[in-house]
Amino acid sequence: MANVDLLLARVRRTFGEASPEQAVERVRAIIGTERLPENAEGGLAREALQALKNGEEPTPKQLAALEMMMRMMRPAPKIVNGRPEDFAEEDFLKLFPAWEKFQEAVQPFVRSIGRIDRTDGQPLGTGFLVNETTLVTNRHVLDGASNGTRRLERGQAIISFRREFQTPDESPVDIVGVKGFHETLDIAVLQVEPRVFSVDRQPLSLSSGPKVGDNVVAIGFPFNDPQRNPMFIGTVFGNRFGVKRAAPGDVVATSTDGSRWSHDCSTLGGNSGSPVLSMDTAKVVGLHFGGTFLWRNEAVDGSALGAFLAAHP
Repeated sequence: MANVDLLLARVRRTFGEASPEQAVERVRAIIGTERLPENAEGGLAREALQALKNGEEPTPKQLAALEMMMRMMRPAPKIVNGRPEDFAEEDFLKLFPAWEKFQEAVQPFVRSIGRIDRTDGQPLGTGFLVNETTLVTNRHVLDGASNGTRRLERGQAIISFRREFQTPDESPVDIVGVKGFHETLDIAVLQVEPRVFSVDRQPLSLSSGPKVGDNVVAIGFPFNDPQRNPMFIGTVFGNRFGVKRAAPGDVVATSTDGSRWSHDCSTLGGNSGSPVLSMDTAKVVGLHFGGTFLWRNEAVDGSALGAFLAAHP
């Protein structure tokens, strides 16, 4: 069953005190009326909002339509020359008022987040540096790089720390080994050729996990995946895939043991291994490891990730 109070709080963070009609019209204005028909998903979403305002639980169909509508309010701005873009819609700045502060605070760390590829050109996912030679990503990204052996040497995989829209690239860095991986949490710690840190390239630092309702940002390289995610991809991502993006969203749930939590940032395949940063502090509060566009995304909690890193320096 849905937690009506938590869901209503999330709706209010997204739409304020707008009426159901106003909320649906706001989304339709952003994504286009042909993508949110009045009598289909839009009508169901409106019914869900009204049910919540009445203290009632929406039906499964209404709940699915409402979730889709809220995800349409989660943009994925590109990163250009080391800085996340401004929002294209004023509504997004109202939804994420700390965005402009985050745009500045994250710049020293953006160039320590990179795209991982096999040397044969197959894209794999995202990783980020926590020191000059230590790269964090997902275990399933390591599986893709190593054909499941979970062992690597130079010549199998590389990481590129720019791959930004309309930005000059730089030479990729060799991934040269594996420091460790977690059997149950989707964590891999890899060894890379050293990167010299400077004012505009600093290692990312970790913080304890966020609370439900906190604003977070997943930074990574979403790839096109039309078979698994056919709806609305163009609305959020346009036709630019595989470039670095910063996608804001909310923490929507936490696990009972505190090792994982869920978020609603707009991610696709390629975001595997993305750091999820606090919008307030620009520190890593989670490691994104799975999800489907317009559905729940999962992250390893920053404290669990920090404990594993401490054991695999």
